[in-house]
Amino acid sequence: MQTRLASWKNRLLNKPGRVALASSVLSSIPSYYMKINWLPQNICDSIDQTTRNIIWKDSNNKGIHLVGWKKITKPKHLGGLGIRSARETNICLLGKLVWDMVQSSNKLWVHLLSNKYSAKPHMLQAKAHNSIPPTWSSIIRAKDVLKEGYKWKPGNGSSSFRFTN
Repeated sequence: MQTRLASWKNRLLNKPGRVALASSVLSSIPSYYMKINWLPQNICDSIDQTTRNIIWKDSNNKGIHLVGWKKITKPKHLGGLGIRSARETNICLLGKLVWDMVQSSNKLWVHLLSNKYSAKPHMLQAKAHNSIPPTWSSIIRAKDVLKEGYKWKPGNGSSSFRFTN
């Protein structure tokens, strides 16, 4: 990520420009890996630190963090800058895979993973075990984090999956 952000970019941009740079470039670089892997916390912290440094530090690598990270990561309509934290982004992107596992059983990758790793009778009851690949383990971890917000509602012969607050 540091190589994509040349030092001259930081010198030529004002704070709003740095926020735009951070939200567009820095959030897009690790997104592919976040879609398929549960990133270790130290990598998420490093991504967040790089984002904070781009926003607050000047060309001399000096600057004070004027607003807390929790405030910055709030949506714009709630007074934040709309920048997403790396861990929350990772969970959301893996949550899409959880959603597909539950709702889109006609997809080939869902069918293969469900049959191979015995996610039956239902994916929300699947457990991680030792001999599973990293992608399946990441899906299970995201499922466990997101499970509190999901609710099963029986429907007409099939169950529906809903996110509740």
